Amino acid sequence: ANEVDFGSTPVAPFIGITSGSDPAPLLRELRALSAATDPSRPTVLATCCEGGMFGDAEIPIVANEADLGGANRYFGWYYGKPSQLGSNIAALRAARPDQPLSITEYGAGGAVTIHTDDVMGGPVDARGRDQPEEYLSYFHEESWAILDARKDLWATWLWNAFDFATLVRKEGDAQDINTKGLVTYDRKVKKDAFFFYKANWNPAPTVHITGRRYVNRAYPVTHVRVYSNAPATELQLNGRTLGVRKDCPQKICIWENVQLDQGSNAVTAVGLFADGPVRDSVNWTLEAGSTRAFRIDSGALVAAQSGGGRFGSDAFFTGGTAGSVQPASGYGPPRPRKEVHGTADTMLISTYREGDFTYRLPVADGTYRVTLSFIEPAAAAGERQFDVIANGEKKLRSLDVAALAGAPMTMVTRDFKVKVTGGKLVLQFTPVKGQAIVSAIAVEAM
Repeated sequence: ANEVDFGSTPVAPFIGITSGSDPAPLLRELRALSAATDPSRPTVLATCCEGGMFGDAEIPIVANEADLGGANRYFGWYYGKPSQLGSNIAALRAARPDQPLSITEYGAGGAVTIHTDDVMGGPVDARGRDQPEEYLSYFHEESWAILDARKDLWATWLWNAFDFATLVRKEGDAQDINTKGLVTYDRKVKKDAFFFYKANWNPAPTVHITGRRYVNRAYPVTHVRVYSNAPATELQLNGRTLGVRKDCPQKICIWENVQLDQGSNAVTAVGLFADGPVRDSVNWTLEAGSTRAFRIDSGALVAAQSGGGRFGSDAFFTGGTAGSVQPASGYGPPRPRKEVHGTADTMLISTYREGDFTYRLPVADGTYRVTLSFIEPAAAAGERQFDVIANGEKKLRSLDVAALAGAPMTMVTRDFKVKVTGGKLVLQFTPVKGQAIVSAIAVEAM
């Protein structure tokens, strides 16, 4: 059996499960039939929902209706965070310590034409379009780190090797396709995550630069990640060396804050193996308008299109949480978008970061104009006030977006100049009352 324990979760009505459905009697009948037909083979089933992922939904416990246990778990995709997988496995082991346990599915979607600058920039949309290829890699890196360390599982299966057809999905860059594969539906493109597993599982020399299909870069500074099982790996940019990384954890070599050149960027990784070097190369571009500018779509995992220049997804932040005034994707037909007044960039302004948070931008020394865009999602005038501090200087005091906008769902902008020395611009959003908030940040050289 597979996932017969949806119970009263929100998923149940969409797969034909009605309230009060009890799969146990049929499972017992099937188990008896299996034992009578071939007693040499153990029975096994995969569960979906035991362990509190769906809040207080009533879940039938069916794992004990088979000899072997299997669990399909999607922490960091349909619910929770990847780091929660370990505690869920531990709870399943504690509930049935004598039953062998496996992870029969774990995975996430990833579209090779959709990209992000920071996988933590905003929520992934498991039922919609925001499914960047980089998030798929992040999910598998985090999940495999947990699974690889465990010695109490009789098997694990990632879901899935290939994108596959389904009539109930409209997600990522596809229609009627589940995008959880490590390889695209047409079998032509191996996604970055494919090479993560190859570097970890296959002894063949492997060197692979990730983010290779994110060609037109939004920011002049980026982290470069390489999957390499070489003892040492060198990174080069336009022929100059950026250093060597040795014995990289999980075969993930990282060069942080790499400054890109205007125009073409030839990036080469060289794995230094005993039998000789193995190379991988990609070409990225940085348009002139992005060379000395940081335009950030705050709260967005995937940056929206804008008439005000090229924006990247939310990045360079610490603290705060991402949100949106638009309804989240879910089961069933998409919900209509809400209108944002005072701007043509509805989707850019719809997302936001709120709380007590800071942006640290690695900008070149010089004078910059900082333009901040805001929207008030819920608070009334007087309920949310905050300061904005740039490199220690308070530029905006007790900003009240709702009072300034004068109407709900209306964009407000403020700008100021700042002089940067030391190669860093620090923007602090500090609550005075309630939480600070910002929808978009544009830092442009003057």
